[in-house]
Amino acid sequence: MKKLLLISSVFIFSISITAFAPPAPSGDKKASPPSVASASTIERYVVSYNGVVPMRFMNDEVLFREGWHMLPQAQFWQQIMNLTPDSAVVNIGSTRQVLDRINLKQWNKQNDAQHALYKDSVRKFHQLPDSVSLLVTTGKKDFYEFKKVMPTISKAIEVFSQNGVDPWYAQAILLIESPGKSNTKSCVGANGPFQLMKSVARAQGLKVTKTIDERTDLERAAYGASRLLSRICIPYTRAMLDSAHVPYNETDLWFRLLVMHSYHAGAGNVAGVIRKIKPTEGGMQLIQKVWQTTYGGFKNSSQNYSQLVLAAFTNFDALVMPTDSVYLIDGDRMYNSYAQCQCSPEDKCSYLGNCLSEYENDLVEGVIPFDYFITKVKAVQTELSGLAPDAPRVAGDDRFNDLAYQLLKARKTEEAFKMFKFNESQYPESASTYHGLGETYRLMGQKEQARAYYKKSLKLDPNNEESLKGMARLNAK
Repeated sequence: MKKLLLISSVFIFSISITAFAPPAPSGDKKASPPSVASASTIERYVVSYNGVVPMRFMNDEVLFREGWHMLPQAQFWQQIMNLTPDSAVVNIGSTRQVLDRINLKQWNKQNDAQHALYKDSVRKFHQLPDSVSLLVTTGKKDFYEFKKVMPTISKAIEVFSQNGVDPWYAQAILLIESPGKSNTKSCVGANGPFQLMKSVARAQGLKVTKTIDERTDLERAAYGASRLLSRICIPYTRAMLDSAHVPYNETDLWFRLLVMHSYHAGAGNVAGVIRKIKPTEGGMQLIQKVWQTTYGGFKNSSQNYSQLVLAAFTNFDALVMPTDSVYLIDGDRMYNSYAQCQCSPEDKCSYLGNCLSEYENDLVEGVIPFDYFITKVKAVQTELSGLAPDAPRVAGDDRFNDLAYQLLKARKTEEAFKMFKFNESQYPESASTYHGLGETYRLMGQKEQARAYYKKSLKLDPNNEESLKGMARLNAK
């Protein structure tokens, strides 16, 4: 998520100093001492295409015991994180209740009047007042790449622990900021796995110059983020709750979620929200009120932040908790069980076809590289040939082209290019493949190569509307 902030320290300290000032020691202080081992650490053997590595993750049983994962907002984001970007859900903005699922491509073809008419029909069907705001939220599965972020989490947990900061925060931030991406710069300038702003990173001891940006170095970024949490976010969350006379324990999940809001929106904004709510106690009800409250820069994306934390922890738990060994590659997990498949040759063919589908998903999700994918496809094809020599190939021109387009949509341009080039070598008379290469070259900024491949596509299929559009786009620039 993009920082409205990761605030500069000047901004934090400039708003309501008395509301933030760390309280002086007293005999009846409500806050308990910080606890580094506040959530249990689990170890899993993570199986990838290049080996087996033991990794450590955080397990928060309180999230499930207290029912946080069942809150409508958490369940909504769980669904969004598992939904592909070509789909969207229609939901009530205030409660995140899902009312419908739609195809995003078809939705984008409609104008504003058609959108309004559709939303009116949805309100009428569900007997909702006209004042109820309906949102259309696209799937974010391509962004929340939890498998790719596993090594990052494991290493960051170690850094946070060494710095005396609860490693729960390391996992929470890495799961939702830029999971699996070490060098991702936001529109406001935040960068790296912990999405730190320049001024914040420098204030926490990181070097950020024209030639060096330690925000993209995992260990340095984890060091900076842990210092930000221990020096600002956590103590100022304590202070704002003490000012409101709200009892807390730093191992409480709701306290951690408030700290996460301070990390994202700034302690000044969060303190303003607390003053506006005027709580008498903490807990789940306070967090739910935070989700419905605005103050200063604390608006929709800030309200969503802790909802995303809950959803990400829940989905990640489902990935790493069931067994001691976590297979990153679903295709391998399925294909390795093929030897135990006691079924007919026809059923085996179907099973192997499903293995190929899993490998395709692994490639799109960025879990395996292209070369590994092709090696496994050839192995599946060999097995299929032994079962049914005359059967048509499971993987062909159309199937692989569809996969390459999925890779383009997922912004995996390099892998898409390799897939289209592979198809070009296998199917030199494929207009779809040539169009795909034209699209890929265009996205790569190589206009002449794009034009050449659009022409090849049109030579084989003069009525290919997409290639005609691609040529028109090139000629218009």
